Amino acid sequence: MTFRDLIFPLLAALCYSTNPILIKFGLRISNEPLLGACIGMTASTVAYLGYFLLSGQVRSLFGLPLWVNVYFALAGVCSTLGVFSFFAAHEYIPASVVAPLTAAAPLITVALSHFTLKGEERVSVADAIGTVMIVLGVVLLVS
Repeated sequence: MTFRDLIFPLLAALCYSTNPILIKFGLRISNEPLLGACIGMTASTVAYLGYFLLSGQVRSLFGLPLWVNVYFALAGVCSTLGVFSFFAAHEYIPASVVAPLTAAAPLITVALSHFTLKGEERVSVADAIGTVMIVLGVVLLVS
């Protein structure tokens, strides 16, 4: 693995770690988490559409089978509920607590992937140990 392979994950980490701080700044002025989540999701939609327009991939948006779109739509609903919950959490507890609590998401992902993606993914012992370590870290931070 080279540094070039790590650019996107590191950029994602930077963006995800900056997000709670920006949410807190916004909620200082407007204590409306649903409005903040809506503005954030709208900005994301504009960015995605801009990417598809500029990269010439607009046709790929409409070329997928309907059943695939259902999976993506359900994923979008889950993401929207997650974003709203993330914003709402910042209304009640500090960002320094919200971030590690939501970092427990891998525990749920590992469990769900083990039961739903059996033919495609295998959860290794290292995956399970790493996930348990994440959860223990969250417990230590919150307690």
